[in-house]
Amino acid sequence: MSALAARVRLTLDERGLLRGATRVLVACSGGPDSQVLLHVLASLRDRHGCELVAAGVDHGLRPEAPEELNFAARLAAQLGLPFVSLRVVVPVGASLQAQAREARYAALLQCAREQGAQRVAVGHTMDDQAETVLARLLRGAGLEGLQGVVPRRADGVVRPLIDVRRRDVQRYAAEQQLAFAEDPSNRDERYLRVRVRRALLPQLEVENPRLTEHLAALADDVRDVSQLIAVDVERAQIALTRGGPDAGHGSDGESREETRYVRRSALKLLVEQKTGTAIQRTHLIALERMLKEGGQVRLPGDVVASVGTGGQVCFSRVEKRGRGVTRPTE
Repeated sequence: MSALAARVRLTLDERGLLRGATRVLVACSGGPDSQVLLHVLASLRDRHGCELVAAGVDHGLRPEAPEELNFAARLAAQLGLPFVSLRVVVPVGASLQAQAREARYAALLQCAREQGAQRVAVGHTMDDQAETVLARLLRGAGLEGLQGVVPRRADGVVRPLIDVRRRDVQRYAAEQQLAFAEDPSNRDERYLRVRVRRALLPQLEVENPRLTEHLAALADDVRDVSQLIAVDVERAQIALTRGGPDAGHGSDGESREETRYVRRSALKLLVEQKTGTAIQRTHLIALERMLKEGGQVRLPGDVVASVGTGGQVCFSRVEKRGRGVTRPTE
């Protein structure tokens, strides 16, 4: 067994990625990461005991995409695995990559349901994890963002290569003589992730060659801490909804600074659940001030937050046709 396959086997066991699954849909783009992912999972079939189905997604954005998926289809055939080709329509949006990613995952999860697969395996590596953490840090992310990409998502998406370096993936592909395609977007420095990968991380690794490992470990640590405080966040969110002395203040009337992160997390979740609106740190600071001093806070999406008579946080939506007129949100 190769060193990479042994590492993937440990990841599957330690992180419980395939626990309880009998069938896995493997997302294959034809690139090196997904080609190696499919090959390694196939080599470990006796270990994980799951049936495999390969699937590739054509986003309809590049004429080369169908030929790139042929690399994945041919490898699946060599391994004796079925291959499903999917085509999606990417809606126009502010971020083409984000829209394509959302459409891709929706198609893969739907295909998994149709194929009776309980997991969707994707090819993110440790380097992808480190690049994600660093890029989010540059954007000012808090603990939620620093969790990086989750090794096992609630919807069944798993990342078996998350503890493997990209250089080891490339070495494995060469050793196994795996054919693959190169995505030209990985060289397009208009994208932050490409600038982080090609310029920023290499410069930082001059100071610490193990920076990628450290950033990936940080993501794991932050995720563990977030899980520990999840109960506290839920309790705080309930208090904000129901009102009373726990809705932002202690029994002595003073703001409880030791629970600031919990309170801000609860406020963020409450706003997103009640209004469907994403908010920034500046909004959270304004909402905290509102809890102490009263008044209102204008949020994105024409939403206004205020404190109700019972101390609970209330939301209204400004009517565009009636300036200053508000109506409660659902």
